Amino acid sequence: MSYSFFGTCFEDIEILVDCLISMADQSIVPNEIIIIDSSKKPINYNLFDDIFDRKITSIKYENIKLPRVEALNYAISKANSDYLFRFDTRTRFSSNYAEEALKILNKQNISKIDIGGVGGRQAAYPANESKNAKIAASIMDRAYIFGNPLYRRIEYSGIVNSIYLGCYPKNVLEETPFREEISLISEDSQLCQDIISKGYLIYKSKKLQLKYLCRQNIINVLKLFRNYGRCRARTIISAKTIHDKKKYILIFIIALIIPILNFLIFKEKVFFSILFILLVPLSYNIFHEIKDYGFKKIFYMPFLGLIAQLNWGLGLIETFIFFKFIKSNKSNFLK
Repeated sequence: MSYSFFGTCFEDIEILVDCLISMADQSIVPNEIIIIDSSKKPINYNLFDDIFDRKITSIKYENIKLPRVEALNYAISKANSDYLFRFDTRTRFSSNYAEEALKILNKQNISKIDIGGVGGRQAAYPANESKNAKIAASIMDRAYIFGNPLYRRIEYSGIVNSIYLGCYPKNVLEETPFREEISLISEDSQLCQDIISKGYLIYKSKKLQLKYLCRQNIINVLKLFRNYGRCRARTIISAKTIHDKKKYILIFIIALIIPILNFLIFKEKVFFSILFILLVPLSYNIFHEIKDYGFKKIFYMPFLGLIAQLNWGLGLIETFIFFKFIKSNKSNFLK
């Protein structure tokens, strides 16, 4: 029962090292590490020799300029293992990550439907010890800011419609590769949707623990949410799919129906109307902040969450409006 870690990197060797170390420290050692690097300068092979036992783990590294989605499919084509685990340079895996994932992937469920992929919740941790970095990580770690999807919830284990990175049987990824449409950057959720359409289940386990190295400050995180909104719009337009219909119906109601009704009711009271509109998502944030973290946690987090959500919405809307002007941009790497 062999497995490989596969993934891409782009001008971020300084954060790749800790990711590689977490792969090398797995309780079940990986058979292969497959890296497609789009950086201008290739990585020195001595780095791999310092971290891995090359007699046990084969290193397949190529320095080639490709958009990220194409690079992921190229990495898959290079794999010889039974199972493929995707990595991101900002991810650090717990030592039993691969062992737990393999257990789930090999376990046949009651209804005899194969598990097409399994993943864990990414717990954000700060880039440094500054207060700014810690608050930035707290924003990224709160599921409710992202709409509270199941795969971001701390204690949830079960069937989901998307996972972060993910662990897959090789035959599943060969049957259902990453889509290579123009500007398709939200590849995790789209891949999961395509796998589900083939009759497989996607499973999230709280036993699969991994950490996500957050951006260095609050401003960078807020900018990242705008990019997330852009990526989601591009995925919807390119792939013509919506993965979580209930979530987007709710967004449609909050972003369009409520504002229209609000302005019709209050008419000339524009300031009051805008304030009322913002109170809807803010109330949602405050409720979940108290429910999930209690009164003793950071009281201003719901407000920062609201700014992040507004940035996401801005990125989504502007991309829908201006997509025809930017659709020629190839998907690559979020910095």
